[in-house]
Amino acid sequence: MNEDLESRLRAALRPLAPRLDFTEDLIARVSADQPSEATARGFGGRTRRAPAWWLPASLAASLLIGAGIHTHLRQQHERAGGLEARRQVIEALRVTSQKLDLAYETINSQSSSL
Repeated sequence: MNEDLESRLRAALRPLAPRLDFTEDLIARVSADQPSEATARGFGGRTRRAPAWWLPASLAASLLIGAGIHTHLRQQHERAGGLEARRQVIEALRVTSQKLDLAYETINSQSSSL
């Protein structure tokens, strides 16, 4: 059974020479498609020319998206910088408050000892 299957597969898969009209049709189609490199397959397998506005429109859309992403990233960076500056100001105010409390206590202790 196994040998029979193998022999049937070999017979079914052996190479066959194409018909003469197939070769001629193929060469005619390939030579007809050579000048029109900017074509796209439409529905039903028909070939149609890509619209002339498609490439500039996609380039403009890509540039707008890139500019939007750049603006968003710049705003995030500025916001992060602002939050870091806020943190530093709060820390400076905390240290200043501690030093002022220490100075107040020192002045009060010196004035009460007099």
